Amino acid sequence: QAVWAQAWLTLLLARSCTATASMGSEEPKRKKRRAEQSAEKPTSHGGTGDSLGGLYDFLPPPDPEKDAAAKVAAVKGHHARPQLPPEDPTRVIFLDVDGVLLPTGAVETIVVDGVALPVRDTVRESDFAVSALGSLRSIIQRTGAIIVLSSEWRRTESLKSSIGAVLRSQGIPVIRDSTPIFHAKPHLQKSHPVLAWCERRAREIGQWLKEHPEVTAWVALDDLDFSWADNVRVAGTPWMKIRSVHTHDKICLTDDNAAEAVQILLHPPPDPQVAPRRSSIKASAEPDGVLCSTEDSPPERLRLG
Repeated sequence: QAVWAQAWLTLLLARSCTATASMGSEEPKRKKRRAEQSAEKPTSHGGTGDSLGGLYDFLPPPDPEKDAAAKVAAVKGHHARPQLPPEDPTRVIFLDVDGVLLPTGAVETIVVDGVALPVRDTVRESDFAVSALGSLRSIIQRTGAIIVLSSEWRRTESLKSSIGAVLRSQGIPVIRDSTPIFHAKPHLQKSHPVLAWCERRAREIGQWLKEHPEVTAWVALDDLDFSWADNVRVAGTPWMKIRSVHTHDKICLTDDNAAEAVQILLHPPPDPQVAPRRSSIKASAEPDGVLCSTEDSPPERLRLG
């Protein structure tokens, strides 16, 4: 009986091992069947898999035709701009920024020494009016004129650099120079700050032109009305109104403005032969009766640290 019991125990152990081995060999097959069944089961996202779905199941399926069309459109848009002519240093655009390339108020400003400057030390492409940038480029495309920055935003290198970066992003040539920085006339500043600002900018442009006698045609793009500067002009300061394009500070540079600028650059107007009408803004004279310095007087420059 002991021998029989031992034999029976051995048989049971052998059967148990066989069953375990069989189960182990069947496990991969069962896992494979479960995975296939899960893949065939629809999900709430319209795909297959478990109820959670894939990480990118919310995206539309790839569309090779649309992707190819988008690439073609991007390349076409890059090459759609007409090629610019060689630069002509005898033609100059004196460029204001605020009110010309971006609407007044689009960038928060702070007044420093009577001058409104952006709170940020740089500007971004999103700050600018795309249509105004296109109008500026069209002027250059038709005239080859170079850009000289006359804006108050030329006062810091970071601002000038960021403005130049925005222009280059739109296929507009680099800024070649900027006008000098003068003080406003104290008596004009006291009577009417905007008049003083306008007169000062006219003198700054005039000084730059004296230093570049090669220039034969120029235009000032500005939201300032330079008829005010003409009304207090003296010898040595150029006539401004006839060579400027006055933009709307909220609309900025338009196609009509650009066409006017092109005409001024291609057909420079002669200086007026008669004195302009005196301004209705009464400015007190200096003790010697002179409204502003003559061309022989050394200009007062605002020296920046």
